[in-house]
Amino acid sequence: MIRGRALARELLHDRGSVPVTRPFEWVVVGLCTWLMAGAYLDAWAHRHVASLETFITPWHGVLYSGMFAILSFLGVNALRNQARAQEPDRMLPTGYGLSLVGCVLFGIGGVIDMFWHLRFGIEVSLQALVSPPHLLLMLALGLIVTGPLRAAWRRPGTRAPWTAVISATLLLSMFTFFDQFDQPLVSTWAATPILPATIKYVQELGILGIMVQTALLTGVVLYLLSRFTLPFGSITLLAGLNGALLGSLEQNFDLIPVAIVGGLLADLVMLWLKPGPQRITALRVASFIGPVGVSSLYLIALELTRGVGWPINLWLGSIVVSGGIGLLLSYLAVQPPKPQQI
Repeated sequence: MIRGRALARELLHDRGSVPVTRPFEWVVVGLCTWLMAGAYLDAWAHRHVASLETFITPWHGVLYSGMFAILSFLGVNALRNQARAQEPDRMLPTGYGLSLVGCVLFGIGGVIDMFWHLRFGIEVSLQALVSPPHLLLMLALGLIVTGPLRAAWRRPGTRAPWTAVISATLLLSMFTFFDQFDQPLVSTWAATPILPATIKYVQELGILGIMVQTALLTGVVLYLLSRFTLPFGSITLLAGLNGALLGSLEQNFDLIPVAIVGGLLADLVMLWLKPGPQRITALRVASFIGPVGVSSLYLIALELTRGVGWPINLWLGSIVVSGGIGLLLSYLAVQPPKPQQI
C-alpha cells in the first residue's frame, strides 16, 4: 500500500530518472498521433454519420485502440523498469509519468462516457464537445500528448527536438478539437450566405473564430519560443497538421493548403527575424506579422474559392486584430525586463 502511494506520487511529480531514448520518444509520438487522429475521426463521424446511435463504432474503435496502445506501451515500460530497479522514480523518463496518468484518466473517462451515452443518448453538435465526460477526456488527452514536450523542456539544450514540436502540434490540435464549432477551417463564416436577420451573428462568429484560432496558434508558437529555438519547418508542421485535422471535419480540403502555406510563411519570418527571448523586438514584430499574414492568406483563399461577403471594415479589421492578438501575447510569453532594485 505504501509502495503504491509512493509510485503514484512519483508519477504525479513526473520526475523519473530513467534515461530517455529516441526510439522511445518517437514511438510515443506515433501513438499520440494515432490517438489524436482517432479523436478527429470520431468528430467527423458525429458530423456526417446520421445513424450514430451507439457507443460501439469503428471511430470509437480507432480512438480507444490508440489510447490502449499508448497505455500498454507506457505501462509495459514502467513495469519493466520497476523490475530492474526498485526505486519509485525508476518507472518512466521525466515528462512521461503524467502521460501514463493521462492514460488512466482517459480510460476512466471512456467508461463514464459509455454510461453517459447509455443514459442520455449520443450527443450531437456543441453538446458533444462540452459534455462532462468529454471534458475529462480533453484533460486526459492533453496530459498524454504533451509527454515529449515536457521531457524536452526539462532537458538541457535550447534547440527544440522534432518530438517536442509534434507534441506541441498535438496539444494545439487538442485545443482546436474542443473549439471546432467556431474554427475558420471548419466553419467558413466569412463566405457563408447571410440572411438579413442573422447577419450580425454570422459576422460575429466569423471574426471571433479568426481571433481564437490566432490566439491558440500564436500562443503555442510563443510558448515554444520562450524555451527553444525552433528548426525551420516547425510552424509549417504545426499549422499544417492542425489544419489538415480541422479541414477534414467539414471536408474543406481546399483550405488545408492555406494552413500549410501560412505556416511556411511564418517559418520564413522566423528565419528572417530570428525571434526569441534574447531578441525581444524581433519577437514582437514576428508576433504581429505572422498572424497578419496567416489571416490575410485565409481570407484571400476564401475570396478566390467561395467569395467573402464581409465589408472592408470587417475583413481588414479582422486581419489587424489578429496581429494585435499576436503582439499582446508576445508580452505574456516574454515579459519586458524588470527594473533592477538599487
